[in-house]
Amino acid sequence: MPTPTPYYTLLTAIGAAELVNAQASGVTVPLTHLAIGDGNGALPAFTEATATLAHEVHRVPVSSITADVDNPNWLVVEAVLPAAIGGWTAREVGLIGGVGAGGKLIAVGTFPATYKPVLAEGSARDLVVRMIVQVGNAAAVQLTVDPSVAVATNQSIANAIAAHEAKANPHPQYMRALDGAALLVAHVNTADPHTQYYNAARLAAHLSNKRAQRYYFASGM
Repeated sequence: MPTPTPYYTLLTAIGAAELVNAQASGVTVPLTHLAIGDGNGALPAFTEATATLAHEVHRVPVSSITADVDNPNWLVVEAVLPAAIGGWTAREVGLIGGVGAGGKLIAVGTFPATYKPVLAEGSARDLVVRMIVQVGNAAAVQLTVDPSVAVATNQSIANAIAAHEAKANPHPQYMRALDGAALLVAHVNTADPHTQYYNAARLAAHLSNKRAQRYYFASGM
């Protein structure tokens, strides 16, 4: 029997109830933050009954939520810890959100021990925290982003580019080569594409009309 991995994520009872209620009532569950903890110095053990992290040290707005390519019911949640935040070791992560006032622990997970330095220690860097959560229906969740603090991660940028390139015509303000060729063919096949200019028939009619006018005035009619 394989040894269970020490790193995992799970929906809390609170989170499961939120999703069930959301699907039943036709609403979505806002997911707003990732909470980071140091586990009080050790890797914590979580159950569905967990309502808080062992020791939360920071909370950061979610940057992106996407469905896993291979499993659409896996939500890939990302957030960025900025360089100025740190001085502790991340060992636990919690997904925060909920209908109404929010602030509920929707999912929780253990995190490979990662020290987050600050510049005063001689080193500083952003840390991308990624959490994968399995849900019954990914459409029941809603990403809520504060644009003043959200940071785009590499994955969210890649997802945005992929969605853009997947569109049949991502730049409708420009003429595509295919559209230009179709317009040119339609123009060439039009019997009289330039009605603003004289063709033989219009020129003959114009000259005939001028001659008629000269005859009219010359004859005193």
